[in-house]
Amino acid sequence: MTDTARTLPALTVPGSETALQPQTLAGPSFGQDLVRTLHAATTAVGTLALGENADAASDVEVSAFAAIVCTGDTPTDALEAAAVVARRAPGLEIHSLAWARTDGPREDTSEYKVTLTVTAPDPGTGEHNGATHHTSHSTR
Repeated sequence: MTDTARTLPALTVPGSETALQPQTLAGPSFGQDLVRTLHAATTAVGTLALGENADAASDVEVSAFAAIVCTGDTPTDALEAAAVVARRAPGLEIHSLAWARTDGPREDTSEYKVTLTVTAPDPGTGEHNGATHHTSHSTR
């Protein structure tokens, strides 16, 4: 990984005179990729006119999660790698799991990927701050 510096453009919040000032990013490229992606996603969400659809029961938010990608030559290998991660890091909260079969490293081969979206507990509270959905059902 290389350390490089990049400057993001200012982020404006629609309907507001507030603008977040540009930041110069330095550090490993995966950190820069995450900040750039969050910036682009926040900009896209900020352009939504949710006020016009006030009757709709929906929310839009931008969240950052760590993704652990477990790759195997067979579906069993990929699933077993994901199970090993879950066993060895029981403090990680798994929020979602995605399955994919992709082209392999050689022609006419496939790889199997299990992507775990995870968060770690807050060191101060011990709580996981990920976006998990909790529903309470009531009978009327």
